[in-house]
Amino acid sequence: MATQTALIMKEVGKPLVKALRHIPQPQENQVLVRIVAAGINPHDQKCRDLGILVNEHLPHAILANDISGITEMIGPGVKKFSVGDRIFGQSNILSGGPDQAGLQQFCILDTESAARIPDNITFDEAATFPVNAIASFLALFSPADLDVRPKFLGHDTDYAQETIVIIGGSSNTGKFALQFARLAGFGKIITTAKIRSDGGQILRALGATHVIDREAADLENQIRALVGDDLLYVVDTVNGSYEGGVHYQLGLSLLSTKKKGALVTLMDGEVDPAIAATKTAGFRKHQVFGASDMHPELAA
Repeated sequence: MATQTALIMKEVGKPLVKALRHIPQPQENQVLVRIVAAGINPHDQKCRDLGILVNEHLPHAILANDISGITEMIGPGVKKFSVGDRIFGQSNILSGGPDQAGLQQFCILDTESAARIPDNITFDEAATFPVNAIASFLALFSPADLDVRPKFLGHDTDYAQETIVIIGGSSNTGKFALQFARLAGFGKIITTAKIRSDGGQILRALGATHVIDREAADLENQIRALVGDDLLYVVDTVNGSYEGGVHYQLGLSLLSTKKKGALVTLMDGEVDPAIAATKTAGFRKHQVFGASDMHPELAA
């Protein structure tokens, strides 16, 4: 059996180990990819430090699920790709196991969760797309999340008079959320970020109408001056904890008290009950999980 080099997670909380393992064979509607780049995301750190999603595969677990590379072998029934294609995709996080992970030379991708890489996109760039794009798209447009219904998705709602706050706009998911918010037509797209030498111009180019310094002492007051008590849409890409606890104070505080708004988070955690009690019209909170295999139609 042919072998390859991989970085293997043998124990929770321990460094990965370089070792040899078999090269998997693609099954029906799958391809074997020679990996050029693998995207590392915060959930990979949680997997390593806490064993989330990978415990059942120890001591042979492999991390990373955002893949870009070159099609090496085609499985039965595959018509979408040919050997030699530049492709990228998200491997099956929940049940794909080590054969579908990225920290090795070759891996399996399901064809419905993969696509050709456009000529103007590098392998490195392509490997940043899957989880970040899926998570931010769900955060805005899934009925379980913000339930935004924009015209570009076939709805007739006009968001020109609406505001969205994206906490952590300079994070990878935040940058995608800014672009989706712009596509949705939000009149105000407010984001928090560390203000760098460009003064927030990169984030404005992606869609932000207002960039607020995340380290400002009066951060909440600056945002509230823009949103008043009418804010219905908040995406928090950064706050939370592996261990849970009380988080999301800023995002929850900014939501309207007189209208029922929604807070979508990427990280786990519980809201502050004292702040929650001030939301007399109620609110929705949901944690989004950017896994293609949980949303096969969207991934396709």
